Amino acid sequence: MTIEVQQKQNRGGCSSTSREANAGAHIGCGFINKRIRSSGILIGVASGDPEIGQSKNGDVLAVDRRRRLLHPVARFDSSVFCVEEASCDGILVLWRKRAIGAHSSVRFSICNPTTRQSGDIPLPLLTGFMLMGLYRHRPTGEYRLLLYRIELPASERLVDVLIPGDRNACYVYTLGSGDLPRCIGWPEAEANGASVLLHGSLHWYKRIEDMILAFDITAESFRWMQSPFGKAVWRAFHGLFEINCMLGMYCCDDGATFVDIWVLEDYEREVWSLKYRVELPVLEIRRELDVKRDLYSVMVSSEDGDVLVLVNCKRAMLYIGTDGKLLASLPHDNDGLSITPVKLRASLVPHAFFPSLLDYVVNASPFV
Repeated sequence: MTIEVQQKQNRGGCSSTSREANAGAHIGCGFINKRIRSSGILIGVASGDPEIGQSKNGDVLAVDRRRRLLHPVARFDSSVFCVEEASCDGILVLWRKRAIGAHSSVRFSICNPTTRQSGDIPLPLLTGFMLMGLYRHRPTGEYRLLLYRIELPASERLVDVLIPGDRNACYVYTLGSGDLPRCIGWPEAEANGASVLLHGSLHWYKRIEDMILAFDITAESFRWMQSPFGKAVWRAFHGLFEINCMLGMYCCDDGATFVDIWVLEDYEREVWSLKYRVELPVLEIRRELDVKRDLYSVMVSSEDGDVLVLVNCKRAMLYIGTDGKLLASLPHDNDGLSITPVKLRASLVPHAFFPSLLDYVVNASPFV
């Protein structure tokens, strides 16, 4: 059952900044690469055996809602564990950890699954940095990583000291520039998890403050915004997403029985409205996934203006409509499968920075 609280039209539409930020994202929509649609929710797989029909270790999967299946868009070898970190204009940033004997190496990889270009950011360039987001800086046209520099243990500072600047502060790194990350300050702006790019800003929800942190990608400065619910309300699952050029936010109760879905209808005045309360079909979910409470996760996203409620477990991922009905079951049988809010929009736009990346390749591994 769905409680539809308000159903207003989006009168404002996208801002010019938002339209420009997304323009390149829709170039070449459809089946440019038959494995890539114009948009999709990406999923990282940490384990699986392809010989018995499971996705291979290191696969990056996308949800194809129309065909009701998961399909690989990139594949790393079995010694690599990868996590999707950020995406912008068809560019995908992956955090990769490779086992080398008793040791392991960590690096960021940049790829475009549509043009099948891939390369790495040289280490130790980003040692001691946490990725916050990826964006296109409009005045220069450069693609930049927003980073937060953490305080490393003394035993790991040998490389870290080679990069000047403060710890516990934000930095900006321009892809392909060869420059060191540049400190922009803002020690209070630490945020992890996927961001939402909208109205010229990246957005994160910070639960402890119960506020939304916004980063202006032109001015490269931060500001705080109101969230739709009070700090006293704690939810098991929550997050931000974009729908119809508006910022959306969801929260799920501790028992994972319902999901509240909010929309920021007036961005400038920070006015939120509750659009849906989706009553989850709990018994059907547990029967379909063969799990008990707290053994599945819930996430909300959108595609083509439709709200998607996704429930994931080691057996399958379920797609549930805003009316609370189970619409599809996408089996995967991978214990390590995790839903990520990172979205990929296919783009054939060439990016000049790719050839300058470490181990740059085209139409080769890691792509299938």
